[in-house]
Amino acid sequence: MHLKVGTIKSRKYLSIAHGYRDAETKKSRTKTIKSLGYLDVLEKEFPDPIAHFKEIVEEMKRQTRENNAPSTISIDRGELLTAG
Repeated sequence: MHLKVGTIKSRKYLSIAHGYRDAETKKSRTKTIKSLGYLDVLEKEFPDPIAHFKEIVEEMKRQTRENNAPSTISIDRGELLTAG
């Protein structure tokens, strides 16, 4: 996941994108997760919109890592299972 800065009609546009590899075509693809808006408009709301949204992207990455963390199951070999 990353902050994408593109140009639309000679204006900078921000969006949050996720890169992945297409299993069928074996090519890399980018999926837009969230469109944020034009940089000049966002500068009226945030002092430094690029730094602000980079922090948000890092938080989104952290949450994704936590949600996809491996799970651990422990089994007590001494415990008997009963039908029921």
